[in-house]
Amino acid sequence: MNDFAFSSDPFAAVRSAPTVEGVGFMHNRLSRDTEHRDGDSIPAMMAQKHAGFYLFHKDTLLLATKEATSRAIFSKAEAETLGADMETAIILGTDPEEEAAPRLAMLLTDEAADKLEGTDGYRFESVRTLGLHGMLPNDQLGAIAQARGLLNWHDNHPYCSKCGSKTVVTLGGARRDCPNCSAVHFPRTDPAVIMLVLHKDDEGVERCLLAHHTRFTGPVYTTLAGFMEQGETIEAAVRREVFEESAVRVGAVRYMASQPWPFPASLMIGCYGEALSSEITVDPTELTDARWFTRDEVRTLMKRGTDSDLPHTPGPFSIAAWLIRSWVDMVE
Repeated sequence: MNDFAFSSDPFAAVRSAPTVEGVGFMHNRLSRDTEHRDGDSIPAMMAQKHAGFYLFHKDTLLLATKEATSRAIFSKAEAETLGADMETAIILGTDPEEEAAPRLAMLLTDEAADKLEGTDGYRFESVRTLGLHGMLPNDQLGAIAQARGLLNWHDNHPYCSKCGSKTVVTLGGARRDCPNCSAVHFPRTDPAVIMLVLHKDDEGVERCLLAHHTRFTGPVYTTLAGFMEQGETIEAAVRREVFEESAVRVGAVRYMASQPWPFPASLMIGCYGEALSSEITVDPTELTDARWFTRDEVRTLMKRGTDSDLPHTPGPFSIAAWLIRSWVDMVE
């Protein structure tokens, strides 16, 4: 069997990738324009009249709740009053739908966060909760994912990994430079493959492989996933991860879509894979169970909802749910 082409086209009814809707952190309308930034970019953008700021404390985002809907973007004057640490400011980009208004992110001091905790009109929410419950517009969630990943990287990598010296922020937060050895450091992104494996039996019935992971507390059945390794292609990573976790061998792999996952800095690369075998042996350190499901069986899981005590699929926020839903909606 050709490892680089599906033996029979399981996507005959969908020649291009289905429209990606409802998947969190994927939509970010900001224009980054990183290559045109210099050492004065941060103060210059902060000084602009319509500049807006996302304010973070650890893994949470500050929301203003005095209005009818929660607001996540603050003016510079508000940020200063609320106790933002201006030295932590980084540029996210400019908003083309708001007359190129600058958008930045920064951290609140611990003291400021303590004062705001429980204060009427303000609330801290975890980035994960914001996404899972769709508490902000999708395009803002994409910018928030960008901000959380960048701020986390700056907070955890203040020193040069080559010589140990203190590094400085450059390119508006898109890089850190070492003044001692001239090394340059870029924010990390950890690529991970997430795949729905498909198998068609001798009678032409197609099934997908879903599993219950050891880290789950509820009866969620979802796709397999895992981090890519050095020197590994997406296709090779899909095959390796599926075999390691389930002993199922995969041939052809098709990329479908990707999702930023800022916990802390992953990129989930969504794929379909064609199984060359069907016998399952789970890795007990990763999975408690793995099974083949028909479309009708998956529809039953999807209808139960994420609060069900019975086996169900993940909520719509994740690319795993999109991969599953897209397959279910395809015509056999």
